[in-house]
Amino acid sequence: MGKGTDKLYITHSEWASEDAYSASAGAGVAKPNVPGANFRRLPFNYCAVSLQPFEHPVCTAEGHIFDLTNILPWLKKHGTNPVTGKPLKSSELIKLNFAKNDDGEMVDPVTFKVFTDNTHIVALKNTGNVFAWDTVERLNIKGKMWRDLVSDEPFVRADIITLQDPQNVTARDLSSFQYLKDGMNTLSADQEKERNDPNQNLNLDAMGNMGKILKAKEAVARARASRGDDPNRTPAIQAGSSGAISKNGEVVARTANRRVQSTPYNAAQHTTGKAAASFTSTGLTPHTSGERALLSEEEYMLKPKRVKTKGYARIQTSMGDLNVELLPEFAPKAVWNFIQLAKKGYYKDVLFHRNIRNFMVRFKRPHTKPFN
Repeated sequence: MGKGTDKLYITHSEWASEDAYSASAGAGVAKPNVPGANFRRLPFNYCAVSLQPFEHPVCTAEGHIFDLTNILPWLKKHGTNPVTGKPLKSSELIKLNFAKNDDGEMVDPVTFKVFTDNTHIVALKNTGNVFAWDTVERLNIKGKMWRDLVSDEPFVRADIITLQDPQNVTARDLSSFQYLKDGMNTLSADQEKERNDPNQNLNLDAMGNMGKILKAKEAVARARASRGDDPNRTPAIQAGSSGAISKNGEVVARTANRRVQSTPYNAAQHTTGKAAASFTSTGLTPHTSGERALLSEEEYMLKPKRVKTKGYARIQTSMGDLNVELLPEFAPKAVWNFIQLAKKGYYKDVLFHRNIRNFMVRFKRPHTKPFN
């Protein structure tokens, strides 16, 4: 998006130039099919199969570097060079010996210069030792001393393998790799299993409540796999039958996976709150269902306007029976206390202490203070 005028704003033609990347870029923008537009360079210390830093480097006669743990499964499965697509055998691989400094960086074993993406790097086919091209050119080729500078083994010019040439970046262009063009999968069986099961290498016991949830999900997945059920499919029910249609079209008996629990008579309108509490606090056991709270018998009976009918009680005295009318509409707690105490036998053998007409009866138990 070059500036071609002295105007204080960017014109439309400048927005639509070859280096523009805006939404208003027009016909002048660079086309994606231009050669080299999709160039991506592979670093010298990366495996050409896994596209990750290598740990056990090997190379081919063409200079393609692989990790031994990645290229062997590929050769066993395909038997070709993943970069060029040509046949390749494991016996043709050359083990590479990279020298490293105290910081763990790959260096030239003679000059100790650190290798970078701009270093011309070569290896010797017979020994596998890796050098910088400047070292081999100055000490071996120009000096006409055709011996390995590390192992002192003789070699010829044909044994020199170019691993990286800054002047020839197309050799490490990812867009030219054959297996990437074909969209082939480079993962091994163990890597595929790890991708399909991300929890394989996790210590669920050390994850607390999250580990319990993951274990529960794994148990549900195993149960579904053993039954062969599809969790996203609702089984159809035939009309007039009490069974479900299986995958092969046969009618099978339906089995109830869970029991339908009836709502208790003293169930409250609110839940216990355990699901919300366990969601916001990791110190509680996870609860995934909203269970309704249960009212105590007193809370259930003393709910306003629940009991509207009057009650009657008979008190047997030495002077005859005494009928008492109970009014739960106006005094529910007093009625509740009277009934509960009568059930416990609290009014047995009580002594009437005082009787106020049309007001109250006062009595007391033996050896106790009088009360109403």
